[in-house]
Amino acid sequence: MVRVDRDRCIGSGMCALTAPGSLELGADGLARPLRQAAPAGGGDSTGGENTAGGGPGPGEPLTERLAEAVDYCPVEALALYAAGDGRRIAPSP
Repeated sequence: MVRVDRDRCIGSGMCALTAPGSLELGADGLARPLRQAAPAGGGDSTGGENTAGGGPGPGEPLTERLAEAVDYCPVEALALYAAGDGRRIAPSP
């Protein structure tokens, strides 16, 4: 799953250009996943972090482009997490 820290995001667009099948810039100019996961704990998804992946299932397939998008973010607003156990994959914790 990819998570976007919208409090850190500056809307550079590098992620959306690198992984257009996974990320886009919203109307507010900030990055967001194309698919939203069910929010953890039953809250809404309007907070600082958004998740793509589709909830407790296997999540969005990790692609080289998505991993590159995480690496290219100039403010480290993107992170990848394992859908199964929630451990952080990238960038390294």
